[in-house]
Amino acid sequence: MKCRSFLVILFLSVVLAATSMTSCSRSAKSSDSFPKELIGASDQARLDYVMKSCSPDSLARFIIYSALGKNGEVRIDTFALATNYVYEHLKDQDAVAFSTVYDDLIERLPLPEKMRIYALAGSEDPQGLGYRLGLEYLASIREGNKSAADIDREMEALKNACADDTMTYHRFIIGFRTVLNVDSGKGIPAEIYRKYSK
Repeated sequence: MKCRSFLVILFLSVVLAATSMTSCSRSAKSSDSFPKELIGASDQARLDYVMKSCSPDSLARFIIYSALGKNGEVRIDTFALATNYVYEHLKDQDAVAFSTVYDDLIERLPLPEKMRIYALAGSEDPQGLGYRLGLEYLASIREGNKSAADIDREMEALKNACADDTMTYHRFIIGFRTVLNVDSGKGIPAEIYRKYSK
C-alpha cells in the first residue's frame, strides 16, 4: 500500500513538473500563460512570478523578450533594474544558468534588437554603442555562418533602426571594419573580408 501511494505521488509530481515546464516555455514567448493580474503588475511582481514558476533559462528568455515587447501585454519596463533584481535573488547554479542563456541570447539577437537591449541596459554610453556593435559583429558572422547577402540585410536593418541617428550606424561601420582588419578575416570567406574591410 505504501509503495502504491509513493508511486501515485511520484506520478503526480512528474505531471506537475511537466505542466510547469510547458507553461514556462510558453511564458517566454506569449502572455497567454500569465495570470491576468500580472499584465498590470510591476516588473518586480512579474519577475517574482517567473522566478518561482520557471527555470533560470526561461527567466532569461522572459526578461529579454519582454523588454523587447515580444510578450504581448506582459512587458519589462525597467530592463537594467530588472536584470539586477534577478541577479540579487538567484543563487549559485541558478545564477550561472541564467547568465549563460541571457548572454547567449543577447549575442544572437538581430542587430537592431541588440542595439535596443544595450541601450535599455544602459551599460554602454551612446557614443560607444555603435563601436561595440561593430566590434562584436564578426563573432556573430562566424557563429551564424553568414553570407554577404545576410550581412547586407542585417546592416540595412540596423541602418533603418538607427533612422536619424546616423552617427551610431557610422560608428558601427568603423567598429566592424576595425575588427575585420585586426583579425585579417580569419575564419570567414575571403569575399566578405574584401567587401567589408575597406
